[in-house]
Amino acid sequence: MMFSERKVILERYAWDRTQNEEELLIRAMMYHNPVELLRAFSREELKKTFLENLHRFDDKNLNFWKFALEVSDEEFNRYAEGNFRFGLRKFID
Repeated sequence: MMFSERKVILERYAWDRTQNEEELLIRAMMYHNPVELLRAFSREELKKTFLENLHRFDDKNLNFWKFALEVSDEEFNRYAEGNFRFGLRKFID
């Protein structure tokens, strides 16, 4: 996909007029067609955003993106341990 198509996808999730691309990509990863996202964005970009924002994803999205982006258990656990917000989920849920 071309840059303009990436922009169109992200703009759909700027409902509060945020221009933060990482925030928009997180929203798209939660709500957009994953096949389109995998065509529009590199796996590396999606994986980086996913791992750095684990606390933002619910269990369904965590499992899907872990599988789709081929994140190993070791890599997932390393990022989860380093994300204090992710660790708080077990106390809140």
